[in-house]
Formats: sequence, structure tokens, C-alpha cells
Amino acid sequence: MKMMRFGLLLLLVLEMVAYPTIAAEQPSDSEIIARIAPNYNRQDIPKGKVTIFVQLYIKDVMKIDIDANTWDVEFIIRQQWEDSRLQYSIADTREYITASTLGDFATIWVPDTFITNSRAETAVPMERANKLLRIFPYGKIMYSSRYRMTLACPMSLSKFPFDEHNCSIRIGSYAHTVDRIDYSWVVYKSKTPVIVADNALHAGMNLVNVFSHETTAHVGTGDYKSIVGTLLLQRNPYSYKVSLFVPNILLGVLLGLSFLVSHRAPHARMLLLAVLVSLVIGQNYLALRNVPILPYRTCLDCWSYSMAAFCVLAVIGFAISTSVAQFKDCDMEEKLGSPRKMWKDPGTKTDLIFGSLYLVSFIIFQIAFWAMTLA
Repeated sequence: MKMMRFGLLLLLVLEMVAYPTIAAEQPSDSEIIARIAPNYNRQDIPKGKVTIFVQLYIKDVMKIDIDANTWDVEFIIRQQWEDSRLQYSIADTREYITASTLGDFATIWVPDTFITNSRAETAVPMERANKLLRIFPYGKIMYSSRYRMTLACPMSLSKFPFDEHNCSIRIGSYAHTVDRIDYSWVVYKSKTPVIVADNALHAGMNLVNVFSHETTAHVGTGDYKSIVGTLLLQRNPYSYKVSLFVPNILLGVLLGLSFLVSHRAPHARMLLLAVLVSLVIGQNYLALRNVPILPYRTCLDCWSYSMAAFCVLAVIGFAISTSVAQFKDCDMEEKLGSPRKMWKDPGTKTDLIFGSLYLVSFIIFQIAFWAMTLA
């Protein structure tokens, strides 16, 4: 009995002494990666068809260039696939191992993913801090990388400044056809495979919707699979409403009311018209100089040309009513004997006709313009 107790005590002591040694000898992640597959070659693609599951996180939309039809965006691509050559087992509680050094990244195969609509790429500082690769025991790989790029975004400015644009990020394999590498969107905790940060947009655009789809390009060397994440962006027209549209509407109404100024005060009326026309033309000039030269007309062009036409109409009405008043003898009080019949004055009649024509045309234009732009 004493010998049994002594033996149990000895085993307990040995276990207590050996445990720290075992814990101290737990291999690091880099050591496990080096031991997983001695004959592993990162140049060889995993056997069979490899499906890459992708999630896209758009971190920042830095600039939208309507002249070059591009947008500058910073984003993170999370890719997931399985490589049976990297299966392993360890006697601890780690759920995965992490490739934390450049040497680890250099030993593991990753897909040749590239952005097909890229125009230019800006280097992101601290390269090691912008890549993450995790290997799970059953061979699943999770790879995350950060990019900062200038991407193509074809734009139509025909409804400027109420325009909308579909700006996309197209992801695919550079060298492998769809029978070797297949890309597919995946949803983790979010409800969409394309996630946009709350404060990502600060380039004068509002985010209307987010779309994702898959497409296959058929070219001479084979069929290549791509996945596309698209942001529907709408320009915020608030600054144009405040600085152009509302002031122009008020000035247009004042131009119509200028016909109520008596033609017997041509100098005062001419001064009023000169001030109003100058303000309208100046506001539209300042708005148009920020728009690039395009081979087609925009809503802003239609607005500016129409306001210029209303200015011309007001000036023509002033010139005709003044000429009529000077040509006729307009002292109706002496001829007709009553101020109540002043409306028969040819100059006053001309003002009423042109004023009514102007205001009706202006109202019709406003209804048609806003119905077309807001439809």
C-alpha cells in the first residue's frame, strides 16, 4: 500500500515538472507552417477546381474624377479556399495558425487575384500590416489583403448635377480559367458580400444601393470567371440648389414682375433688367465652369440656356413696349378722359402680353425641367 501511494505521488510530481516543459515546447505558428508539408510547392495550384469565396469591404472612397471617369478607392478583399496539402493537427487549443512573417507568405500558395478594371495602384504603407493569412487544421485558408487603387468608372453626365453612376470593383484570376479557379461571393456575418463603411463616402456623392454579381469573360485563351461589386452613387445636388437653382428661380420671377414697371420709367426698368440679367448670367457661368467639356448636353446646360432665353425674352419685351409707347401718343388721360381706361395704352397692353407670355412660359419650363430631372 505504501509503495502504491509512493508511486502515485511520484507520478504527480513528474507531471507537474514536465507540464511547463511541454507548454514551453509548443511550436510557433511559423514552425508549424514549415513542418506542414516538407514537399509543398507554392508554385503549384491545389489539385482539382479551386473555388475562391470572396467578401469585399470598401473602406474609403477618396475621389471621384468626372474628367477621367475614374474613382479612387481603398478596400479590403477577404478570400477563402481549401488546400488539402496544408492540413495539420496540433495538441493545443489554437483554432488556426497565422502567417505573420514575409517568409510565411512566401511559402504558401495564394490565388493570382487581380482587379480587372484597375487604372493605377497606390502602395499602401506598412506592407506586413496590410495582409493576413490564417490556416485552419482541415486545410481551409483565409487570406485578407488591403488595396488602394484608381479604378475605371464609366460615367454619363447627361443629368448633371442629378446624375447617378455605377462604379464597380471587378475581381478575377489573371492566368487561370474557370475550370481551374472559380470565384464566388460569400456572406459571413453581414447580409451582403459587399460591405461599405459608414464614413466611406465624402466626395459629394450619396450611396443609393450596393449590388454584386458574377460574370464570365469568353476570350481566345479560355473562359475567365469574375465577380463584380457595384456601388450605385448619386451626386448630392444641395450646393447647386442653394447657389444656382433657387436664386435663378427668384430672379426669373423678378424678371417677369419687371413688366409691371411702367414703360413711362424706361431708365428705372432698364436698370432693373440689367441687374437681374447680370445676376442670372453670372450665376450660371460660375456653375458651368466647373463642368468638363462634354460631347453632349447636360441638365445644367439646358437650365442655363433656358434662363438665358428668358433673359432675352424680358429684354425684347422691354424694347418692344418702350418702342410702342414712344411711337404712340400715350397720354390716355387727355384722350380718354379717365384713368380707368389706362389699360388701353398700347405700351401697357404690350407689357401685359409679354409679361403673361413670360410667366406662363417660365412656369411650364419649371414643371417640365423638374419632372424630367427628378423622374
